[in-house]
Amino acid sequence: MELPKHAVSFEEAKRWIIRWQVKELTSGLEIKAHMIPSKDVFDIFYKDKGFENYRGYNAIDDDGVYKFLMVGVNSEGYDIVNYDNGDYVYDMTTPCPSVCSKGKPWWE
Repeated sequence: MELPKHAVSFEEAKRWIIRWQVKELTSGLEIKAHMIPSKDVFDIFYKDKGFENYRGYNAIDDDGVYKFLMVGVNSEGYDIVNYDNGDYVYDMTTPCPSVCSKGKPWWE
């Protein structure tokens, strides 16, 4: 099955999220933020699929890159992940450090 742009397989998503949760590869580095391109958000979530919200999960991919995976959430608070229905887990972020604010961070 070919996935749409920025979607990751369910197996990858689970593996990456678990890697973050067990703190594998996180020693000595803290992610400050994630850059999320507005065009990618629009391209992925422009359809009215009935999502009340979106939820993000911290994850680490197989190359050790920090990720922020996104899924739709229904009005009852359940994550909506159904690959047969086109409801995917999406990876469309770039972590900071690497794409941090050019000015002094606002949180300092």
